[in-house]
Amino acid sequence: MKLLDRRLPDGSRHFARLSIAPWAVVRDHVRLLQEAEVLNFVDDRAAMAWLDFSFRGHRFLIHNHGIHFHLSVRDPQCSDLILYHVGRHFEQLVETSGRKPWTGDIY
Repeated sequence: MKLLDRRLPDGSRHFARLSIAPWAVVRDHVRLLQEAEVLNFVDDRAAMAWLDFSFRGHRFLIHNHGIHFHLSVRDPQCSDLILYHVGRHFEQLVETSGRKPWTGDIY
């Protein structure tokens, strides 16, 4: 898994981009991440969907952007080890769905 370091306008860090999977599956997959807690989940088919969760004292956001999921963390100083752990968790979901994980550059 290649970690990204793109700072977003709100100060958070975009750290991973993965192929998209069904939102209900992603929500359920968060629950398999030990110590993670789903905080908000919006799946409005007319607008952009997103999922907000906490893990090891950090707040994360997953949202769809076209055919990809973007993962970001509110605290840009969150350790790369935690980011890798979260990113790899979702990368495994993509791999088991039969899709190839995104391995290219962000843009």
